[in-house]
Amino acid sequence: MKQLFPMTLGLWVVCGLFLFGCRKEKVETPPEKSPVESVDETQEKKESDTETEKEEDTSNEQEGTMEESGKESDVFRALTNGVLRGEKEIAVGEFHIPTDKADSVYHAFLHSHPLLFHLKVGGNIGYRVDLEHPEYLAAFLPQYAVLPTALPDIYPRLEESIESFYALLDHRMSPAEIAYTLYQKVCQEVVYGERNEDFPNLAYASFSALGVFLTHKAVCQGYSLSYALLMNGLGIPTDYVTGAIAGTSGHAWNRIYLEGNWYHADATFDDASTYKMFGTESINKYFLCSDNLFYTAFDHPKPHLNLPERIYVPSGNKFDSEKCVVRRYNAKGEVIKTEARYADGYWYYQAPRDGKKQILKSDFCGQQAQVIRQLQMPSVIEDVDRMQYTRDRIYFIDYLNDNYFICSMDYDGKDFRQEKKISYIDAVSPKLKLSQDTSTPVPVCKGVIALKAETMLARLRLLYCHGNDDYFELSQPQAKELEALVKEAERLLEKPMDEVQADGLAKEMRAKRKAYSVPCSVRL
Repeated sequence: MKQLFPMTLGLWVVCGLFLFGCRKEKVETPPEKSPVESVDETQEKKESDTETEKEEDTSNEQEGTMEESGKESDVFRALTNGVLRGEKEIAVGEFHIPTDKADSVYHAFLHSHPLLFHLKVGGNIGYRVDLEHPEYLAAFLPQYAVLPTALPDIYPRLEESIESFYALLDHRMSPAEIAYTLYQKVCQEVVYGERNEDFPNLAYASFSALGVFLTHKAVCQGYSLSYALLMNGLGIPTDYVTGAIAGTSGHAWNRIYLEGNWYHADATFDDASTYKMFGTESINKYFLCSDNLFYTAFDHPKPHLNLPERIYVPSGNKFDSEKCVVRRYNAKGEVIKTEARYADGYWYYQAPRDGKKQILKSDFCGQQAQVIRQLQMPSVIEDVDRMQYTRDRIYFIDYLNDNYFICSMDYDGKDFRQEKKISYIDAVSPKLKLSQDTSTPVPVCKGVIALKAETMLARLRLLYCHGNDDYFELSQPQAKELEALVKEAERLLEKPMDEVQADGLAKEMRAKRKAYSVPCSVRL
């Protein structure tokens, strides 16, 4: 039987709740693990800010959630199996859960299973009391972000979408580079929006991770939940944070734990499509920021005052340096470089210097940045700093001999070519294609990072596809084989692992996952 997480809200101080449900990934261990806090959904705007804060206060209780009954594991088991089957009511009368602990118990359950993407994390909690003993609960009425009956159709597409995110990762990337790559992808894939009219079964998916992965339309809640799912799935602790914005139902963003410090990230505010900046994925203003940049220089909203203590732990400032490739805006709010792109172990971007523009090749923190092309383009000319990165070449615009040209070079700054002369109108047009070559740099996702990604995807498959089995006692041969590989990967990843060995196990796990045919567990 799988080991269940203790249910008391003391789980907030349990270290390392990463990946799926009760599993732990020992990559980095922050001081404490905060749960997912909810933010009211737009369709529930009639609920006041006071009600929102009351919900969070209830979630923030520290003692006595279920300690009297001694049946924490059994409650978690019942809730897990119930929501995976899509049950409208999950009987819990036998556990004698006090009615006034309903919110705390259900939120604790949600926090222990961050990959249950089909559940709502905001809004009211549904439950029914025992009529003979109204001081106890009879059943929980789970709130679903998508109709459970749609899961058999939705799940394969969700898994394929998550695969496309992880396929962008390279075995040479540091955790910070992985964080940035996934962040760019979230901003690229999504436009801000509430209702998805084109997807009847996913009308309100924008309030969940499904909005990012399936409909490509989301609000702040969807941006933040999807990013947390991707990051935690790889063992990089990422919290979901809520705060208030006057005149709205609230806002959500993330905090990321890297190299012993927390950093802020707000994909909603950083999505370039929000500002109609075509050709750019992320404006990179609110990513990996210190407290000073995030809250003071950029005037970002503050978190609610009653969240877990670690939300208020002072941040690091390692990535505040203007040399860092993600720092597109300085503390004055001025743009100082283009969006950086990854290719073959380095980051590339364009920046002004001494009145001209230049193209740089750099490590992530900018300590070994080098100019690979000094342009003649005056830095005062705007909207001409677009870059196109193909598999083998970089395309850009330069101003040579009083004319504008589309130019190209390889990734070492060599083999320079004047591809085509263009007009100024063409140069500043967002519709201009610098090259007809649609290829992109090819990352090499192998070794440890590939194994972490495959382990996450395998856990997700086991969670949602185990037929009629109890999730905690799998009996299907395919499920048992895949579960055994997951356990082996968990054991090996606890220590530094050989890249070749990790890659071999990742390929074996992928083959098992692709051949897996155990059906979805929802009872239709």
